[in-house]
Amino acid sequence: MRLRKSLLLCAVLTGCTSVRYVPCPTLVTYSKADQTALATEIKAHPQPQTVRWIEDYIGLRDQVRACSMAK
Repeated sequence: MRLRKSLLLCAVLTGCTSVRYVPCPTLVTYSKADQTALATEIKAHPQPQTVRWIEDYIGLRDQVRACSMAK
């Protein structure tokens, strides 16, 4: 009986929670100057792993955009 009351109380109180779940992170916006500086650095010292990491990052940004549009 006591367990049942505790469960009921928990169920009632969880409806009052103010926690907000945000499933999609926000994107950081880079200035044109930042983008140009990065492109210059990559062209000056191209490393295969750096290019792969940037491609992965681009993919993640695309996924975040798609997630934001789905809301």
